[in-house]
Amino acid sequence: MRTLVLPVSRCLTLREIGVARCDHFIKQLAKLSHSRAKQGRAVLRLALELAVRHEILPSNPMDHVSRLYREPHLPDALTAPEVNVIRAAIARWESAVNHISGPKPDGQLSAIIEVMLGTSARIGEVLAIRRRDIDITSAIPSIRLAGTIISRNGEQTFRQDHPKTAESRRVVALPTFTADAVRRRLANAGSMGLDDLLFQSRDGTPLTTANVRRQLRHVLGGAGIEGVTPHMFHRTVATAVNANANIELAAGLLGHTDTKITVQHYIQRSELVNPATAALLDRAFAKDEE
Repeated sequence: MRTLVLPVSRCLTLREIGVARCDHFIKQLAKLSHSRAKQGRAVLRLALELAVRHEILPSNPMDHVSRLYREPHLPDALTAPEVNVIRAAIARWESAVNHISGPKPDGQLSAIIEVMLGTSARIGEVLAIRRRDIDITSAIPSIRLAGTIISRNGEQTFRQDHPKTAESRRVVALPTFTADAVRRRLANAGSMGLDDLLFQSRDGTPLTTANVRRQLRHVLGGAGIEGVTPHMFHRTVATAVNANANIELAAGLLGHTDTKITVQHYIQRSELVNPATAALLDRAFAKDEE
């Protein structure tokens, strides 16, 4: 409401906000971003519905706004060889002796990638991991995902005490490559309090998701790799789990309560139909022996 709706409506009375104005507002947002348009539509509908309940408006103008449409999007995921190319590019950058500008890399970028690959966590969830959320000494190492990093214009970046949704708090068992990366990060970080963030700036403040994205683009761009975003690792892990197990396990790992969301937005569709169909059709339509 504060960032999307109020900038264009704070000088209007409720009765001035009609169907045409609402429709124009949502369409302008959609030109910038489909997700922004969805958010703006949702909060504006809720606000105007409150006005209807208090009998300030006779009906909700948002009920008559045209539906949002977006071209179908197929989730993109990385293959295992592509993941290893990315790992190698980051490792070369972190181990380089001479860096043109800025301090020497501290290994956090590669560790962040390994945690995303091993947990399917969103970048904000990874940056919000505290020392107390890590169990690296048990027979099955794990990380509790229980927060996310929030950055707002004009405000300090801070850790929110729940992930994208409160229901998506979860404890994720770690594969060996992630557990090893976390151990190296803890060793490099030295003494840490229970509430200290696993990944942080040299000043001890939270890393911003924007800075991590920017650094990833810079490092991979220098290696000739374009188009890779942190969210792509989210989809890559979901696709791998679905391909090797099932959609329910993938949805649970991502913290989704509905597998439809996982299928629609996070699983890369395979064009290969189960080859069992060939044997089935052989049995169903076998030719008579001549």
